[in-house]
Amino acid sequence: MATKKHETSILQIINSKLEKYFNVKFEDASNNQLYNALAKISLDKFLEKRLKFNKEYNKKRGKMVYYLCMEFLVGKSLKSALFNLGILDDVAKLFKKYNKDLTTIFNIEDDAGLGNGGLGRLASCYLDSLASLKYAVTGHSIRYDFGLFKQKFVDGKQIEVADEWLKSGEVWQVPRPDRACTVRFGGSVREYMQDGHMKVEYIDATEVEAFPYDMMFGGYNSKNVATLRLWSARSFNTFDTKMFSQGEYEKALADKNEIELITKVLYPADNHIQGKSLRVKQQYFLASASMQNIVSNHVKKYKAVKSLPQYVAIHINDTHPVLCVPELMRILLDDYALSWEEAWDIVTKTVSYTNHTILKESLEVWDEGLIYRTAPRIHSIIMEIDKRFRCFAKSKGLNDYEIENLAIVCNKCIKMTNLAVISSHTVNGVSKLHSDILKDEMLRDYNKLYDNKFTNVTNGVTQRKWLGESNPRLTDLIKDLIGDKFLIKPEELLKLTKYVNNKEVIKKVKDIKQKNKKDFAEFLYKRQGVKINPNSIFDVQAKRIHEYKRQLLNVLNIVYFFEVLKANPQLDIPNQTFIFAGKAASGYHMAKQIIYLINCLAAEIEKHPQVAEKLKVVFVEDYSVSVSEVLMPATDVSEQISLAGMEASGTGNMKAVLNGALMVCTEDGANIEIVNHCGKDSAFMFGMSKEEANTTWVSGYNPKWYYDNNPKIKLVVDSLKKGFNGVSFESISSYLLWSSQNKDVYMCLADFEEYLKTREKIFALYKKPQQWHQKCLQNISKMGYFSSDRSIEEYAQNIWKLKKI
Repeated sequence: MATKKHETSILQIINSKLEKYFNVKFEDASNNQLYNALAKISLDKFLEKRLKFNKEYNKKRGKMVYYLCMEFLVGKSLKSALFNLGILDDVAKLFKKYNKDLTTIFNIEDDAGLGNGGLGRLASCYLDSLASLKYAVTGHSIRYDFGLFKQKFVDGKQIEVADEWLKSGEVWQVPRPDRACTVRFGGSVREYMQDGHMKVEYIDATEVEAFPYDMMFGGYNSKNVATLRLWSARSFNTFDTKMFSQGEYEKALADKNEIELITKVLYPADNHIQGKSLRVKQQYFLASASMQNIVSNHVKKYKAVKSLPQYVAIHINDTHPVLCVPELMRILLDDYALSWEEAWDIVTKTVSYTNHTILKESLEVWDEGLIYRTAPRIHSIIMEIDKRFRCFAKSKGLNDYEIENLAIVCNKCIKMTNLAVISSHTVNGVSKLHSDILKDEMLRDYNKLYDNKFTNVTNGVTQRKWLGESNPRLTDLIKDLIGDKFLIKPEELLKLTKYVNNKEVIKKVKDIKQKNKKDFAEFLYKRQGVKINPNSIFDVQAKRIHEYKRQLLNVLNIVYFFEVLKANPQLDIPNQTFIFAGKAASGYHMAKQIIYLINCLAAEIEKHPQVAEKLKVVFVEDYSVSVSEVLMPATDVSEQISLAGMEASGTGNMKAVLNGALMVCTEDGANIEIVNHCGKDSAFMFGMSKEEANTTWVSGYNPKWYYDNNPKIKLVVDSLKKGFNGVSFESISSYLLWSSQNKDVYMCLADFEEYLKTREKIFALYKKPQQWHQKCLQNISKMGYFSSDRSIEEYAQNIWKLKKI
């Protein structure tokens, strides 16, 4: 509890900022002024901490990890900053005393437009854990002017609106002109020998300024601060005065605009050549700016570039930043005149890589000509890496076919995954099943070539963000029961197991869930004008909209209940609210059709009042980190229903279970490990195993057989043809039954019957609230293993070889 003296101190600090920047006092300040004052207080504190931590780091000559990712989905910064600084409760009490609403202040800030989904959220969790566990870290990404997009629904269809997040997010960024550098695009190169070393001359290249901004992420109860360096593209020739004076206004700004497009938007659509070119430019821009920065920092501090592996670990999160490999080679070869062998030895001892997918569509392959046009020197280095790898593979006895399969350059294409695997000292998957697939199937021939290259680090989420910050009611109960050490030592959650049979504690768990559900219902009504019943089962599927996530399987289940309840509205089942959330990529037609189907189904159900009393469907608009912070604590059932073997890990499952949800899940990704830790009766697992799915597919999956032989499936598919809210979804029914254009390779119909049966188990358990919430608490107690703190300790000790500062 804050003392009066402490409260006065916080008020004085806030007033000092308000008076300095806005010439007002706390009582008279506007919400925007209060938001900016709190942000500046937090940022100043982080900068002080970083300065002290860096002095200690430099004194101990520690090793730092540089974490490269195209996404860092950090959400809103203010609430997290106050929480990690340990003053959130005190600030909240102060605002309450003066009748000011702190939640309104938080809502001024937009979610940072720096990511899309699990990849970016994971990267942000890892920054939090690295800072909280006192490891030295700098993240590198791009400062996108616009995020992916804000999602709106118009007549049930997804519409993309510009995400102008910087209006409120700029206050958190510290410009670093002292760290700016130059990235070259296009033109050509001339190679020549001088004084026994090869030299490179760039001809007609476009030079772009990479201008950095730093965001700070303070560790919880820690002196450490993680830095996220965001690169923005700027033109050196910002304005052509002569053209402007001649009235050619657009041309006067043309060069500047073209260059600034590089960091204009996250993930530009790449279904055309301009989009592909822009994506490659983004990736090389990030790689080049980051590598120049890392090497120059190292040489300034340690003088010799050859000691880079001793003090630096470079981690590429997915393949998007993998051009850092040839870029680092370029710097070592061209700027420091190292031999190829010396440079390659440094690169392969410094770089490690996390694979996040086995989906072919997500394994980046770029046209060789596109890479050449974007960065000709990088193209020549990639070609040399490929040539030398082929010689190495041949020396190991591989035949020409095997080598072609593993090579980086093949059929005029450059395979980025192959480049990442060949160049990294360690490659990891993100769940045990996923890592086994990499080693034994997808990358098995590499596993034969390289000893001990492949390992596993199962993903995790930070309990500070996804419990302490987002679910204060449950956090307070846990603190009362076992203390607050779990926020920094997640294994402490195991102590909750002794309360699983305590009726008083279980009642509190139940009451907390109910209050959280009411909060979400109010939140949704204010946000979208949609009313939902907090006394119903909140069944949630919140994730990117994609066929492999199988939102469609969930929809088939809802359609079945809709048809059954139309026939028998008095059916004795609990009330159900199915909540969907997630965005479809702007160019992904099928994903957008699934969103349209869900919204039309929701509208159709509302036309049947007796059915609507038992069944509700809602799609949460513009899903984000901040929305997830309200939704996860309210979730009763978390849908994790991808076809076995398709999901690398999944972290939404971890957030939901940590907040007291039960999973409906397949034997996929991290679901398996969660069930193994929590107990087989802790979740409603169904469907084919990975092996069974493979057998079903190889033996000839025939969806028409399921349609002909299962009346429930026939009822549902025919209902799709008939349509909802006046719209037929015959195209989706054809997809399920295999039209000549589209095929359901994720085999929804094969798992449908067993998926439907999980509802009987859910209903039976939900009617026994004591048992339901006992399972919830049991699950929470076992979720310490799935903290990002554990993941980071495994990376730090086994891959990066870091020591705490």
